[in-house]
Amino acid sequence: MHRLLAPAAGRARLEDLDLAGVTVADADLSGALVSGCRFTGATFVGVRFAEASILLSFLDRATFRTCDFTGATIHNSVFAGSLLEECLFSDCDIVQDSFLGIHAVRTVFNHSNLYGSRFIGALLSDVGMRDCNLTRARFDAAHRKGVDFRASNTNEASFLEALS
Repeated sequence: MHRLLAPAAGRARLEDLDLAGVTVADADLSGALVSGCRFTGATFVGVRFAEASILLSFLDRATFRTCDFTGATIHNSVFAGSLLEECLFSDCDIVQDSFLGIHAVRTVFNHSNLYGSRFIGALLSDVGMRDCNLTRARFDAAHRKGVDFRASNTNEASFLEALS
C-alpha cells in the first residue's frame, strides 16, 4: 500500500483503483490526485489530504478520524454513511458531493464551497460551516446539534424536515 501512496513526480496519483476496506494511518497525501477510486468501508486515521483533488470517487461507509482536507477540491464523490470525526474540510471546493447519512462530529467545513452537496439524513454534531457557499446544498431530514452556519447563505439551501 505504501508504494501506491508514494508520490510520482511529487504528487501521489490514485486512479481507477478498488481499495475497499483498506486502512490508511498517518499518511501524507497532500496534493494527491484521487480519481475514480473506490474506498468503500475504508478507515483513514490522521491522513493529510490538504490541497488534494478527489474526483468521481466512492468513500462511502468509511471512517475518517483527525483527517485534514484543507484546501482540497472534492467533486462528484460519495461519502454517504461515513463517520467524519474531528476532520478539517476548511477552504475546500466541495461540489455536488453526497454526504447522505454521514455522522460528522467536531468537523469543520468553514470557508468552503458546498454547492449542490447533499447532507440529507446526516447527523451533524458540533460542525463548523461558517462562511460557506450553501447554494443548492440540501440538509433535508438532517439532525443538527451545534452546527455553526454564521455568514453562510442558508437561504440558498434546503432544510426540509422529515415527515412524521
